[in-house]
Amino acid sequence: MINTAFDLNLVRVMLAVAKHRNVTAAGRELGLTQSSVSHSLKRLRELCNDPLFVRTGAGMVPTPAAQSMVEPLEKALSALVGSLARTSPFDPATTQRSFAILLSDIGQLIYLPIIAAHLARVAPQVSLRVLHVGIDAYRDVLAAGEADFAIGHLPSLMGGFRQVSLFQDPYVVMLRADHPHIRDKITLAQYMAASHIVVEPPGRGPGLVEQALARVRNKRKVALYLPHFFAGPLILRNSDYLMTAPNFARFALHDLQNIRTVPLPFRAKKLNVKLLWHERMHRDPGHQWMRSAISELLPSSIGPLAG
Repeated sequence: MINTAFDLNLVRVMLAVAKHRNVTAAGRELGLTQSSVSHSLKRLRELCNDPLFVRTGAGMVPTPAAQSMVEPLEKALSALVGSLARTSPFDPATTQRSFAILLSDIGQLIYLPIIAAHLARVAPQVSLRVLHVGIDAYRDVLAAGEADFAIGHLPSLMGGFRQVSLFQDPYVVMLRADHPHIRDKITLAQYMAASHIVVEPPGRGPGLVEQALARVRNKRKVALYLPHFFAGPLILRNSDYLMTAPNFARFALHDLQNIRTVPLPFRAKKLNVKLLWHERMHRDPGHQWMRSAISELLPSSIGPLAG
């Protein structure tokens, strides 16, 4: 049994060694000497009655017992740091708070660089963990406290969640620049005759484009369903396929040649991108600061590009 007089710094040492698989690198992260880390490991081994880490050619490899403790200890340490932070005034310049955010792949591509650059300037010790799970799991992940925020078009998250609208964006049709049949605009007949790439994230259900087509009793011909956005434009470059995507997505493709966009040839609702969080986090000072920053950054950076 582990002694209840447990030094919390030992947890930090264990997690750092598990992360780096190297005593020197772990000490560098924690600001400790190699001998201090080694001494802490000795204490941990005595407390746990397990070697915890075994030196191999691949570094300090955790034993099964150590590996089983890593995730629970990470969560416990994060919760403790968060609890202590909430009892003190929040100062973004000095806080070491960690935030977890739910983002789609296209959200990671477009929103994340803006948020990360801001944190590097004004909150350099804040860490941001990006989670990518199926949309149908967002509710449980937020409710369990595993994520602080979600950003996206998420109409299924209503009851129990706070939200603020960041910007709205129409859909456009993406295609290769030298498409043999479509020039500066596309007709509905051309759209329906073409083969399409459809991005259908797990758990989302029919998107706004499918809903719009269903209202006029049309159904497009789908050649390829993708769970993520990234591969779509790469496939478009060498095919006559079309892909319907949010208008702002084109700004993530500035290095991708031979891709252009044209307006959608029918009416569809705009994508309503929101920031969402669970009710229980609403009054947390650090949480308030972070969502205020996101609520200012994304509309000012992406809003003018949308629509």
